[in-house]
Amino acid sequence: MLHRYNDGSVLRLLKAKELITIPVWKGNRILDEAHATSIKLAIGPNVQRLDSGFSIIKYEEKNADGKAITVSYLIDGQHRASVIREFYRDNYCEPDFDTTVTELTVETESDAVEYFNKINNVKKQHWKTDPILLVSKYIVALEKKFNTNKKSPLIRIGSTHRPYMSSEKLREVLRANSALLKQSAEDVVAFVDRADKKNRELLGQFQIGIALPGTKDVKMKEKAIDLKFALAYDASLSWIREVLK
Repeated sequence: MLHRYNDGSVLRLLKAKELITIPVWKGNRILDEAHATSIKLAIGPNVQRLDSGFSIIKYEEKNADGKAITVSYLIDGQHRASVIREFYRDNYCEPDFDTTVTELTVETESDAVEYFNKINNVKKQHWKTDPILLVSKYIVALEKKFNTNKKSPLIRIGSTHRPYMSSEKLREVLRANSALLKQSAEDVVAFVDRADKKNRELLGQFQIGIALPGTKDVKMKEKAIDLKFALAYDASLSWIREVLK
């Protein structure tokens, strides 16, 4: 570690060849090929000039064995990283070099979005031009509604087990339905209100169902009732399309 900032992030060195193996955060903008090309042309063969300004988020998630592991995502610098990646793909034997990266450990998707906005100084109109950023707006609104217990959030970053919801799965389904997403703050609030109503409907169905013989997933439904959260029961999150319509 080279330095610790007041926001809890740390500055450290990372080899370029390791940096380019880190996946890009799924909430990031779509890669602009023209911008990457302009960077490549500007530096020419001197790829070592791209040795600073990268930001990474880290968080814990459970692997297939249920063990907690730390995963990392590149949240800023994807265009520069893509240029470095292409360089080493064509010049694999070229020597490695040091880069400086800022790392921040986050707990929720909202934390990641807030950090992304801080780095990029995202303005409101950007939500209208990039569906990925618009999806993040919906995720943040849902987390604000349902993640009232910060020590045990219902919508969790990374993979998780039902009846808790994975923010990655939530992002995946929202992106699949991006054509139905609306841009105004009022529309996002209305979506969350409808999601809350759907949640209460499902909880009512669970309460009736667990008393009936032959009901499936009784323990999971009981847990959902205890948490007052049923929106992750359907692993496909089909309620999202229903609520958006």
